[in-house]
Amino acid sequence: MNNAKYDLIEGFNRLESKITELSQLIAEQPSISATVFRLPDVMKGEENNEIKQIDVEKITGKLAIQHAIEHYNLLFIHDKSELTSNKSAVRLPGAICIDIPYSTYQTFRVLLDEINELKIQIKQIVTQKSGVDESQRFEFIHDTLHGLLTLNTYRTLTYLTDIDTIRFGWANKKVINKMTKEQVLSKLQGSLESGRQPLGVAKEEWLKQLEQEILLISQLNNDVVLKTQRPVKVQPIARVWDSTQQKQTQFACANPLLIFAVEKSLTDIVIGNLPDYHVDNIAIRHRPRSKPVELLIPRLNLYMEI
Repeated sequence: MNNAKYDLIEGFNRLESKITELSQLIAEQPSISATVFRLPDVMKGEENNEIKQIDVEKITGKLAIQHAIEHYNLLFIHDKSELTSNKSAVRLPGAICIDIPYSTYQTFRVLLDEINELKIQIKQIVTQKSGVDESQRFEFIHDTLHGLLTLNTYRTLTYLTDIDTIRFGWANKKVINKMTKEQVLSKLQGSLESGRQPLGVAKEEWLKQLEQEILLISQLNNDVVLKTQRPVKVQPIARVWDSTQQKQTQFACANPLLIFAVEKSLTDIVIGNLPDYHVDNIAIRHRPRSKPVELLIPRLNLYMEI
């Protein structure tokens, strides 16, 4: 684990350096426009409240560029207001459009690829190389880099070139992952053998719970269909249209997207607005019929198809 902690610190220091380099490069560009949408802060104690409405504040021009750069650099809790929740994601949907020659685009592209690769490596260090159970990741991260905002650190930066339009909206969804009986047992056995327990839980109580969960799963049929399904709160999305490919692509938009005008000019690229969110206004075009499930292990959001 010590090697993993060292790698995490080294990787994070490199990431910070590259993001600073990106910030300076953005600030130097003479032909640039930006639109971002500031969302209300989630206050402490309100993390699990049902979200029925989100009022959006549109920001443009130099102030939007400043907000975007600050958001890219927001990697620690102490950079946020003390009143806001540390458990909720910090999101700033929007887009920065930059009119640049191909040589400058190449500089941006190399730098952004380096940043995204570092973000992926940091996530792999935490989730794989550290060897810690999922329940211990918070402790591992905050022992190593106290106050790190993991979601902001993990999120890669999306960049696009010479698109036609970018429109914004909202999406609700569940994250569903199918697992085999063997995969679940392996996960539980790994937790049992690690010798670590969640904060605030007695070791004997934790081991007893794991043994009961292992017994429960081992008694299931080998062909059982297991799945974890976790609801994800409403999130901003961007829909991008590219006429050269005759294709619309949808992106999660927690960070401002970077749009480069290499063959086009800034006026050729249309940036839309993000409307306020109202829960009753989200139209569900198609919802596939899901199979009935039974909850097996609440802490893992683990279900069995029945």
